[in-house]
Amino acid sequence: MHRRLYLASLVLLQIALIAWVARPLAQALNFETAPGLAAGGWPAVLQLVATAITVVASSVVLGFPVVAFARHRRSGALRFAGLPKWATVIAACGAAALCVGFLAHSLVPALPADARFTAVLVARSVAAAGLALATAGVLCSELLRRSVAITREALDHQRARSARIEVTHPPELRTRVA
Repeated sequence: MHRRLYLASLVLLQIALIAWVARPLAQALNFETAPGLAAGGWPAVLQLVATAITVVASSVVLGFPVVAFARHRRSGALRFAGLPKWATVIAACGAAALCVGFLAHSLVPALPADARFTAVLVARSVAAAGLALATAGVLCSELLRRSVAITREALDHQRARSARIEVTHPPELRTRVA
C-alpha cells in the first residue's frame, strides 16, 4: 500500500510539473536567456549553446518523476525497500495536499461570491505547498536511497526471470564470466 502511494505520488508530481510549472518556467527561461539578441559571431554561438543546455537541463528536471517511476517499475519492490520511509511519507502527504488544493480550486465556482477570492488564494497556496512538499519528498527519497541486500527469494526470482542457465559440470563446459 505504501509503495503504491509513493508511485502514485510520482505520477501526480509529473502531471503537476508539466501542467503547472512548465509554462512559467519556459517564460522565465525565454526572458533570462533572450535567445537571438547577442551580437553576431562567437557571442551568438555561445548564447545559443547556453540556451540549448538550459532547455535540455530543464527538461531533465521536469522529467525526473518519470525517470524515478520507470526505475521503480523496472526494479520492483526491492528498489522501494531502500527508500527512507520518512521521505516517502512526505512525498505522499505532498501529493495529497496537491490534490486537495486542486480539488478546492475546482470547487470555487460553487461557493458564494464573497468567499470565492479567499478560496482561490487558499487553494492555490495549498496546491503550491503540496507541489513543493511532494517534490522535496521524492528528491529526498531518491537521493537518500540506500542499497538493500538482495534476499534469497528475490535472487531466485531474478534468476528465473533471466532464464540464463549456469553450467557447472563437466568442468570443461563451465560458464565463465568475461
